[in-house]
Amino acid sequence: LEMVVKDSVDPIAPPLSTSTTRSTLSFTTISKPLLIPTATTHPTPPPTIPTTFLKNTTTTTPKSFSSFTTTSSTRPFQILGIQQIAIGSLNKSSLSHLWGTIFGIPTIGQYTSEKENVDEDILSLGPTVVGEGEGDDDDDDGATSPFSVEIDLMTPLNPEKSPKVHSPALNHIGLWVDDLPLAVSWMTQNGVRFTPGGIRKGAAGHDVTFIHPKGNDDSPIGGCGVLIELVQAPPNVIKAFTTTTTTEETK
Repeated sequence: LEMVVKDSVDPIAPPLSTSTTRSTLSFTTISKPLLIPTATTHPTPPPTIPTTFLKNTTTTTPKSFSSFTTTSSTRPFQILGIQQIAIGSLNKSSLSHLWGTIFGIPTIGQYTSEKENVDEDILSLGPTVVGEGEGDDDDDDGATSPFSVEIDLMTPLNPEKSPKVHSPALNHIGLWVDDLPLAVSWMTQNGVRFTPGGIRKGAAGHDVTFIHPKGNDDSPIGGCGVLIELVQAPPNVIKAFTTTTTTEETK
């Protein structure tokens, strides 16, 4: 605000010179307060999400371990022991040198399958001849003891194709089971996931099937990262393990 004051005398300030007819700029205090509108505080509403950005949140609840009831008393089969250990590599000569030459484990067979992309040497760890009382002549398995462990040394026929039997290097483990069909049926009902293919003949001539390394929504129980082979035990193996178990229990 600019004001021109003529011949005004401030009672406090010294008098103006008589030659002064015009004062410098001065400001006066406005008697009425200046009203400045203020913003009224209101609750901030939650942001609105356009429906076009909303996703369908409807999901299928996966089955959990608690969805399946298991009791040892109702298990209609028995895992008897370790049947095999399968090891894979791209270098067959290195496998053979380590397990055959260095460890001295004998080779008892060989298996090749284009479908399974495998060239496999079969070794046996343990007694190679069935001793007296360990099995019947009609039931022996290639003249190996029921307690022998098969070691499969696997190399791929074509490293670029699947299955890649060399990866992982510890390919799978095999377990003897006394009744494979009952075991598969019971495990399936209790949430165990099996690989495709069902029960079929394995390299050693036994019926086999595989538990998948990982579970899924419908069958949450897998091999915890390990491929597990279930192998139907022949009669002499079942007899040997059953007799051993009974003897231990009566001690």
